[in-house]
Amino acid sequence: MMKIKIRTSNKIAFSLPIPYTILKAASSILASEKFRNHMHKWADQDLEHRHVPVAIFDTILNKQLMNEMIRELGNHKGTVLVDARLHDGTEVMVKL
Repeated sequence: MMKIKIRTSNKIAFSLPIPYTILKAASSILASEKFRNHMHKWADQDLEHRHVPVAIFDTILNKQLMNEMIRELGNHKGTVLVDARLHDGTEVMVKL
């Protein structure tokens, strides 16, 4: 389970536990053909003179690769992925 902890400068703190099944569901949505087509369309809208190849989205948003990454994250429990502290006192921590 991935745990996201956020503490604001107002001393308000909350934690979001995210199970790996939800990560797998999100990865299947991101790897879907319809979503990849929309991503390609959005990327081409931002760049007026350059074309973004479709192969980039096929490589990055590969369902098999994403599932393998999530499975491997489960093998490294307790690892801190993000530990950020801003100047205004906000803290964000993402931990496996």
